[in-house]
Amino acid sequence: MAPAPQPVPISSAQRAAVIIALLGEGAAKPIVDKLDDAALAKVAAALENLSMLTRDELIEIVMDFLSRLRKTNGALRGGRTRAKEVLSGVVDSGRLSLIFSDDSPETATDEDDEELSVWERLERREPKQIAAYLSRLSPNLIALILQKLDVSISSEVLGHMEGDKLGPMIGHMVEPRKADPGVDQVLGRMVEMEFLNAVQEEAEEGGENLASVGELLSLISSEKRDSLVAFLRSKHEDKLEGIEKSIFTLEGLPDLLPKNAVPVVFREVDQSFLLKLLGTLQGSNSAVSDYLLGNISSRMADQYRDDLSGMQPLAADEAETVQREFLNTLMGLKRRGLIVLERSAEKDA
Repeated sequence: MAPAPQPVPISSAQRAAVIIALLGEGAAKPIVDKLDDAALAKVAAALENLSMLTRDELIEIVMDFLSRLRKTNGALRGGRTRAKEVLSGVVDSGRLSLIFSDDSPETATDEDDEELSVWERLERREPKQIAAYLSRLSPNLIALILQKLDVSISSEVLGHMEGDKLGPMIGHMVEPRKADPGVDQVLGRMVEMEFLNAVQEEAEEGGENLASVGELLSLISSEKRDSLVAFLRSKHEDKLEGIEKSIFTLEGLPDLLPKNAVPVVFREVDQSFLLKLLGTLQGSNSAVSDYLLGNISSRMADQYRDDLSGMQPLAADEAETVQREFLNTLMGLKRRGLIVLERSAEKDA
């Protein structure tokens, strides 16, 4: 018995010709318009030399075309991030670094956020955060969203989820679903509004709130401040670091007030009040006094030192009131944008 004839391989040009023919005139015209005469001649020749194709062969060609199309997400995204992705496959890491050597972390992050899709932005969030958000949704929505993510990320998110929704959710994932661009668009917008943007706003508002608490603690007595910080450490330790960054104590002023801001303070604050303040900084806080006087003109500093030599020390409660009022004044100068009060990264390290 003679062996069955082997099917003749279908060339790339013939596959392209089949897809163009199946698309029809309306859908195929934009593609054909992009082809030059030589390429169009190849397609025509491929159609002329193509024998009858079976239904299975047609399905295989279409499935291959859809598979390739799916890998591109239906579009080609440009931009700096996409350029890096493309070049990383053909250029070694050293050369790639040289090509994009002008990147700064802040700029790269901003551009990435603008170029990434909703689902790519979602993949950059902490899996635990994603899980907490998804837990509030219905099982079918959870399934739709997880299917949009890379499987390694989906599995990590799933590891943080518990409850009765997991069974029905998996049931939705195994059921075949017809792609609906409209539903996907609405779903993406929902995730963006309810989670991506909300998390960013919450982080920003939370930072401002912690800074306000820090400023508040700066303006109360040291005894009361120490008591409240101890309470925060026992009950809200996760927030304490953000609060402490905004606590401005007089003792820590040399680490908080830049040298070039000291002359601004002496220009904006009443001289008689500054003299009172400097009088409270003798003894244990003399380093703060030396820092302040060391960053103004020597003539002005000598004048303050002469005036201090004839001053009587203030009572403890009065001295604390003066110091607290001075810190309050510094806060006002900061809000007006005249000075900056913050710990540098080097001093924090």
